[in-house]
Amino acid sequence: MPLTDPAKKQAWNRRLRQRHADRVARDLCTRCGRVPPEPGLKVCGSCAEKRRAAEKVRRDRARSQGKLYRGRDPERCRRADRAGDRRRRRAWKEAGLCTSCGLNRPEENRSVCEPCREARRAVDRRRYAARRAAQVCVRCTQPTVGGLSRCGRCLALEKERVSPERECAVSRKRYASRRAKGICVDCKAPTGGAARCLRCAYRSNSRAPERHLAALWPPQITVVDLETGDELGVFETEAEAAACLVFAGLRPDQVEIRANVPLMALGVE
Repeated sequence: MPLTDPAKKQAWNRRLRQRHADRVARDLCTRCGRVPPEPGLKVCGSCAEKRRAAEKVRRDRARSQGKLYRGRDPERCRRADRAGDRRRRRAWKEAGLCTSCGLNRPEENRSVCEPCREARRAVDRRRYAARRAAQVCVRCTQPTVGGLSRCGRCLALEKERVSPERECAVSRKRYASRRAKGICVDCKAPTGGAARCLRCAYRSNSRAPERHLAALWPPQITVVDLETGDELGVFETEAEAAACLVFAGLRPDQVEIRANVPLMALGVE
């Protein structure tokens, strides 16, 4: 039966610690105290096997009941796991090994090897796609509006965390790398030499300000005589329209020029 008197429980725990320290000092199993422990352990092989069997029974029972960490204190176990992870990663980093697998040596100025990075990217891509399909924030899983990938709070936090200079540098590096590979700078689809594929180019143009929109139709410049109302012709370049004015002997203020592209040389707003 568990001890209910705090004083008796404290005395009992003190005796257990003393016995444990005494057996460690005599190089004996800390559980049975009869034989030396296994190499690298504090218990003998028989006691270790019994403990593993008991832990397996406890773990299976806790799992069947839906409990975390074999039914023990979840918060305490999480803290212990995180502390152990930090110690392990620190030791691997000091040894020049990947902090994820501890087997390979990462590239210069990196702490994770390329295989582990690619595995992490695959997991992130699957999670991103699943959350985008569910129309929730890809970071905190809160609902989003307007087809955005992040909620308002995560967007604000990311803006504060990432400096504009670093964001521009990363974007330029990604753009140059994808252009050199001949793939779309947005979705990485083959483009045949263009910067973007047709789908991404249309999306980029539709989101850009009007002055940056690329013309999706052939240029048309129509010259209309203001005095007579007659159309003098439809042209594709400003040079052809200017030649028409010279041939007709008209000044730009005597005609109306209608165009679906910005005009520079003809003095038309």
